[in-house]
Amino acid sequence: MNNTFRIICDEEDMRLDVLLSERLSLTRTKVKDMIERGYVRIAGRSPKPSLKVKKSMEVEGEIPEEEPLTIVAQAIPLDIIYEDNYLLAINKPAGMVVHPSFGHSEGTLVNAVLGYLGQRCEEQGARNEESKTTLNAERRTLNAEPAGSAIRPGIVHRLDKGTTGVIIVAKDTKTQEMLSDLFKERRVRKVYLAIVEGAPKDEEWTVEENIGRHPVERKKMAVLKGKGRSALTRFKVLERLNGFAYIEACPRTGRTHQIRVHLACSGHSIVGDELYGKRSKRLAGRPFLHAWRIEFAHPVSKEPVSIQAAVPEDMLEFIESAKRKS
Repeated sequence: MNNTFRIICDEEDMRLDVLLSERLSLTRTKVKDMIERGYVRIAGRSPKPSLKVKKSMEVEGEIPEEEPLTIVAQAIPLDIIYEDNYLLAINKPAGMVVHPSFGHSEGTLVNAVLGYLGQRCEEQGARNEESKTTLNAERRTLNAEPAGSAIRPGIVHRLDKGTTGVIIVAKDTKTQEMLSDLFKERRVRKVYLAIVEGAPKDEEWTVEENIGRHPVERKKMAVLKGKGRSALTRFKVLERLNGFAYIEACPRTGRTHQIRVHLACSGHSIVGDELYGKRSKRLAGRPFLHAWRIEFAHPVSKEPVSIQAAVPEDMLEFIESAKRKS
């Protein structure tokens, strides 16, 4: 069944596709497709995506259901740094997308995890039918689409494409739900490492600024006064370099692009961050941000778990190069 909506516009002269993207939390591509297929109406007529809305204008329509996305298992190498019967921890490389999406259903972390579990299942074979059944159940969990949510099979948190480091994957639905609760209740401690531009004036500082979608550049997030969602990040300088700093970042909340936005707000963009950086484009091929450590109570055993991913070579090489120039 399609989800219906009715919106009374408060905005003036905003593009219709931009408005609906923001109000419905959908991509502009998805919204444009909805409008062009006749799922959006104003005064009973189908508008254009570029229509400029007026205050008190009424927009109604339906959000069509997507066809189920079939996720293909792929033999993609994984750097597994922790594993038990309930979860996996993977050191994600730069350039790998975590979640499959329509139009981007292969080459993701989830494709790789499905391939890994499938290989384990085949290796067990008929030697251990019980283990084989368990592994097949793990694969079904990862291939499931949570009702009413974005497709995030087995994934309870996310890393941007260019970010490296620890990411947790649940092997069954119950563990996924318990891990999700830990993240929602902020009972997971995440520590990131980053290389930033410039010299922070303080050794430690905290940024507590709301974050929301940039009002003009829709691919970006931004600090929004009185709007957006609350966000808090603590920073600490680990080493001062020539024109740069090696820092630790501990986000208390988990907003999209939070560390990147809060560092840009502080005047110290991440090296290699083309979206929020100033001169970063020519310095590195990706944002030098690494999810270094994650700590939480195991959802089943309740024992403390601390998982750490080695700092990638490109960041270490940049640090050494900056030291030699100092």
